[in-house]
Amino acid sequence: MDMQALLKIAARGGLKQDVEISSSHLAADMGISQQTAARKLKKLEDEGFITRDVLSKGQTIRITSEGEEKLGVIYRELSTVFGAEETTLAICGTVTTGMGEGKYYMGMTGYKNQFKEKLGFAPYPGTLNIKLRGAEDLSARQSLSGLPGTHIEGFKEENRTFGSVKCFSAEVEGINGAVVMPKRTHHAPDTLEVISETHIRSQLKLEDGDKVCVRIRIG
Repeated sequence: MDMQALLKIAARGGLKQDVEISSSHLAADMGISQQTAARKLKKLEDEGFITRDVLSKGQTIRITSEGEEKLGVIYRELSTVFGAEETTLAICGTVTTGMGEGKYYMGMTGYKNQFKEKLGFAPYPGTLNIKLRGAEDLSARQSLSGLPGTHIEGFKEENRTFGSVKCFSAEVEGINGAVVMPKRTHHAPDTLEVISETHIRSQLKLEDGDKVCVRIRIG
C-alpha cells in the first residue's frame, strides 16, 4: 500500500467525503509524474483502500473503511514512537432503552470473534444506549465519523449480509469497553452505543434517564 498517497488524499478531505482529486493534483502534491500518480491511485483502488467515481470532467475519490483503518494503525504507531500522550474525547448523555438489536448482533459469532481479536474482549450480548442532549456532545459524536477507529469487517451468514462496524476503545465510569458505530443502524445520530465484556447497566445500577459520561480514546 502507498501510505504517502493515502495520506495526501486524507489531507484533501477524502476521509469524510468524496473529493475531486486528479492524478495531476496528486502528482503535484507528491512531487512525482502524473503517470506514476495514476498508477498509485489504481493500486490503492485495487487494494480496496479508496473508491473512485469517474466523472465527465475528472474523478472523485474517497477513502474506504479499510483505508481509514490503515491510517489509524499508522497514527497509533507514530504516537507511540514520538511519545504522544493518549488523546480522549468525553461525551455525556442519558441512559435510554434500545430496541434489543444490540443483544442480537453482539451475540453473533461473526462480530464476537472480531471484537475479541481486535478489542481484546468478547462483548456482553447487548449495548448501553446513551441519548445525547447537549450541542457539544452531539458535535463530538459527529466528529467520530471522520476519525480512524478499529474496523470490524462485515460478513454473510444464512443468506444475510451484516455490515461493518467502526469502534473506539472507551471507558464508562471506570468500566472498559468500546463505542460502536455500525455502518447500518436504526439509531439516530444522537444515540451513542457502548459495549463491554460486562453488563454496564447492571454493574453501575443505571436506569433510564440517568446521566453518564463516556471517555473515548481517539489517539
